[in-house]
Amino acid sequence: MGCWTAYLIRLEDGSAWELDDKYGPWHLTGADERVRLVERVLAQGRRITEAPVAARACRGIALDLATRRYRFYSCALDMPRAGANHRESMALHQSALPGWEDWDVAHAWGGDEELRRLLHPGPPPGPADVPAVEVYPASRDYWFIDWEPEARRITVRHDELIADSFAGAKSLVSIISADATLTHWQLSNPVAPLLAHHGESLPGTLAAEPPFPLAAEEAVTDGVVIDLPARRLRYWTADTVSPGLVARMAQAWPGWTVERLAWGHLGHLAAVGQHPEGLSMTDAELRERRWDDELIAIRNRARSTLPTEPRALISPSVRVIDRW
Repeated sequence: MGCWTAYLIRLEDGSAWELDDKYGPWHLTGADERVRLVERVLAQGRRITEAPVAARACRGIALDLATRRYRFYSCALDMPRAGANHRESMALHQSALPGWEDWDVAHAWGGDEELRRLLHPGPPPGPADVPAVEVYPASRDYWFIDWEPEARRITVRHDELIADSFAGAKSLVSIISADATLTHWQLSNPVAPLLAHHGESLPGTLAAEPPFPLAAEEAVTDGVVIDLPARRLRYWTADTVSPGLVARMAQAWPGWTVERLAWGHLGHLAAVGQHPEGLSMTDAELRERRWDDELIAIRNRARSTLPTEPRALISPSVRVIDRW
């Protein structure tokens, strides 16, 4: 057991090499580290004649010296809070370092399979098999009082964001309806398998349940904005999602635009026209969760420049009783 790191390299002459290493580093910083990694893979690794054959890894690095592309990813154990934003910030920080300016740098959200497709693209991935998954709303114990559909009002105890502390959610699902109403659900499910299995039936399944308040950044790691009139689905997660699973999602939502939403929870808020004040983590909170100041600055610049939803969406109100 333990984390294996895959290293995949393509040289300027088109030849490809691979190496796998238990507990190896999964990202680079200076250009000198790039040079040393290439030298190590050439000295200790295997030349790839067809598709890479190294053991499937839970983290890794791919370097394509021919096209100057660099991809990296890690397992969930290495992911801090606001992880989707953290990896986006890491990639932008890396691309600005000396020796990386002319490189295409990005986090490999497709994980191991994305790394291998960088060297050997092959045909488009077929839809992956996904197990049947139930929809599991997060807990309503202690905090939830009532949902009034006609008034579009949720009544909760103590505080508007009380669900963030007690619901135990993993994902935030926001649905935009034809009448410009915006409704949220918090679920215990990871979002990608849920979308791939349920497809277009998911909004109807959720509508049978009382909605939730909008979750703050620290409360969830996954999310999706489902725009019914535009037939547009934008998802995000701090987990990797294989190209095969992405293909399954597209198959489950025929005629829809299915795309990854950049910048995680920050992108989610922008996509539903919500202001991040009070909903996104503070600089101090990010520092407590292993964020460097350089990455915090990059993340904050993104937060201030993300394009926001132009429609005036109608969100549920939240009424508080027994306020602390």
